[in-house]
Amino acid sequence: MDKFQEKSAKLKILLTLSALIIFFVIGLAFFLRPSVSENEKRELTKFPEFTFESFLSGEYTAQISLWFSDTFPLRESMISANGAMQSLYGVRDEQVIGGGSADDIPSGPADIVFNPTDDGKGEGFEGMYLNGDTAYQLYFFNKQNSDSYVALINKFAEQVEGKAAVYDMIVPLHYQIALSEETVKKYNASDCEEAINYMYSNLAVGVKAVDTLPYLISHNHEYLYFRTDHHWTARGAYYAYVAFCKAKGVPPTPLEDYKRLQFDGFLGTFYANAKQPTAMKQNPDYVEAFVPIGINEEEVFDSNGNKIAEYAIVYAKADKYDAANKYLAFIGGDQPLTKIHNPDINDGSSIVVIKESYGNAFVPFLVDSYEYVYVIDYRAWSGDLADFVTSNGIDDVLFLNVVSNTSTSERLKELAQIIK
Repeated sequence: MDKFQEKSAKLKILLTLSALIIFFVIGLAFFLRPSVSENEKRELTKFPEFTFESFLSGEYTAQISLWFSDTFPLRESMISANGAMQSLYGVRDEQVIGGGSADDIPSGPADIVFNPTDDGKGEGFEGMYLNGDTAYQLYFFNKQNSDSYVALINKFAEQVEGKAAVYDMIVPLHYQIALSEETVKKYNASDCEEAINYMYSNLAVGVKAVDTLPYLISHNHEYLYFRTDHHWTARGAYYAYVAFCKAKGVPPTPLEDYKRLQFDGFLGTFYANAKQPTAMKQNPDYVEAFVPIGINEEEVFDSNGNKIAEYAIVYAKADKYDAANKYLAFIGGDQPLTKIHNPDINDGSSIVVIKESYGNAFVPFLVDSYEYVYVIDYRAWSGDLADFVTSNGIDDVLFLNVVSNTSTSERLKELAQIIK
């Protein structure tokens, strides 16, 4: 090989390496950067739009810096590796992430103050107790927000008095039926039973309280709540359905009458928020589902009442969802308005469920008890609830909330927007 050929070969190698480096840098800057974090269940920072105002103020460059650090390639693998590395320094069976303080729960009747706009102690998800492969959401009672929740239910009951029956179901958290009283007190979490009874005791005479706790406690050896996620399971929701039927005075459909499905490999919100989720990843949850007998189809509407889709009430192929989203097996997830018509029932009976995500696993059990089942997610729907009940001739109204949401200002604001 002469000198010219040798120089040419070196130049080709240099150009090839340079091209690879350029493409690698470009990839690091834009194309290889993730947009969503599966571990943290959130969208990552987006590249900012340029404006002269943001550039001159320094906000534009600050946002670029945040985008650069938040969307670093392979960030998910690095986070997981860091957690695994930390676990090598010693086994820690327990973690407590966040926390809060709780108000004392009054023993007597309360003065109901409708003031849902004041900030409370949060949803309680800021407090999470992790023991091995199982996590528990902690709840911190807030008197003012709890009173506001009751005031909203009572206000609505007055609006539909003589037109519809009103039920209120406040769901306890997992720790109330699974952990010792000493452990709960150690982390300053509130007694869910005392808090629920306090709110129930202040409901208007016409509102029927649905007490789920005895039914959940009597079955606490079963799979009632997820270990890696903050929701209850469909089995837990079924026993709450039994409690509702008891309050209504009708027989529940036996659990064995439903077709059972199972979707393995579920890793929920606790897994995403735990600092060391290794034990959870090694022992993930499964999502159990029970298919309604009469019909498994629903219509979904946006907040303006426009039909946008048709979904399965229980999606039989939910195993195709990724590990974080298998709870979407129930009623297509959180939709503004859902309508279900069971053709096997012809008595005109109807119910509307006012819910957040805890209601998703509960709704399928109502399908074989009513001809019409309506579902409103008050976080997304924007109508007038009393008008909706009146115009659709609805018989029963069920408010379904996990107890932590009764102390959450943001949820109360959203609920107040549909109780006008």
